[in-house]
Amino acid sequence: MTPVQARDLVVASADPVGSLKDRMCQQFVDGVAEELPEVSLNYVQGEALGSAKSVMEQHVSGTIDIFCNELVWFANYVPDMQILGWGLTFRDQQHMKNFIESELFDPLEDEAIAAGVRILAGRPTQPRMLFTKTPVSGIEDLQNVKMRVPQLKSYLELWTAVGTQPTQVAWAEVYLALNTGVVVAAEGPPTDAGKQNFEKVAPYVTRTDHLYSTVHISITERAWSEFTEVEQAKMTELATAATDWGLAAATEEVETVLAGFEEEGATVSDIDIKPFQDKVAGAVERMESEGLWSEGLWEKIQGL
Repeated sequence: MTPVQARDLVVASADPVGSLKDRMCQQFVDGVAEELPEVSLNYVQGEALGSAKSVMEQHVSGTIDIFCNELVWFANYVPDMQILGWGLTFRDQQHMKNFIESELFDPLEDEAIAAGVRILAGRPTQPRMLFTKTPVSGIEDLQNVKMRVPQLKSYLELWTAVGTQPTQVAWAEVYLALNTGVVVAAEGPPTDAGKQNFEKVAPYVTRTDHLYSTVHISITERAWSEFTEVEQAKMTELATAATDWGLAAATEEVETVLAGFEEEGATVSDIDIKPFQDKVAGAVERMESEGLWSEGLWEKIQGL
């Protein structure tokens, strides 16, 4: 590969146009265009190149050079990333940010590099909430309900522990699944769920805040190796600025988006999460014994 080829890169977010991750990715692409005009980024928006799972596979294989999405999609290549999909692990955004910036996260970054992909930057964003077709006043209302989860083992195991019947559905298909009754519950960050109109077919929004979504920007090692050290530093700086923007925008938008849901007729409510915490904490030892993530990692995170 020549340097000229290396500077003509394909970028994807695999997220709906206008979503938080799409806008964050555009921030990065615009920054590169301004600061590194010799680098040509072809940003393919939406799911034109496939679902997030599919794009992650293409990213690792090297056919997609830069990926802007959630860190948890590394879980199939970096097992400890599964912890990011295990609800009620992080107290708040700052707790998750502390983990991403801690020495505990360093081995995860090394494993990603070994898989052929370098994480340039990552940040927590919005808390994830429940969207259901009927009211949820307690954990008992979720027993045996058909619950949409992404194609990640940590999510599947988490909602099994809570007592639901998890059903794996791609993000772009969740609205249809809720509308047709394939599932009767889903979860997600409010901004992105709103872009998919979850609240129109599942108008009961429950603030479990059980998990924090993330944004990240990563690049293949093959493409990375073709840049000079100065260019690498600038790419990292721009990725960090874009993910910082994603964190700030996510925080600012939560209450505005929830207010918009209520204006459209949805019901937004809080819930006692202690029963959820008890169920989830009780399953941690089993998850570690089965190798979902490294033994003791959950406890170490609690100490941050």
